[in-house]
Amino acid sequence: MPEEPSPPAVETDGKQLCLGCLFPNEPMANFCAQCGAPLTSYAATGPFEHLFAEGHTYRQAAERPRKLIVVLGIWLIFGGLGLSGIMLLFLDLPRVRVNNGIFGILMGAFLLAVSVAIIWKTTHNYLTRDKSLEKQDESQTLPP
Repeated sequence: MPEEPSPPAVETDGKQLCLGCLFPNEPMANFCAQCGAPLTSYAATGPFEHLFAEGHTYRQAAERPRKLIVVLGIWLIFGGLGLSGIMLLFLDLPRVRVNNGIFGILMGAFLLAVSVAIIWKTTHNYLTRDKSLEKQDESQTLPP
């Protein structure tokens, strides 16, 4: 008996899905086109790509903190950065009058402003998060 030919294989479009937002991306993409999450190991090991992946992690922590430990981590990281800004501000203040050392003042003000903004955003988002949506997210990520 001759073998019957197998049905033609269904051709897929070859798009890879982002694990964060389920957006279909091009097969050679290193980052999600919608949310910016790293898709490949190269995205986490290349020099510039590592910075983008780390930035995505900080963005997720600031925009959607789900646990108190994330908020405490942001306070530790950016609190130290804010203290560095305060030190730059007050250590360079006497030098401004002597030799116009305004660079330290500007850098200190910038570091302080960035750290306060990120700490405030993370803490505010954690305190005002919708817990019902969080439970839905957890139930969708858990395997049946």
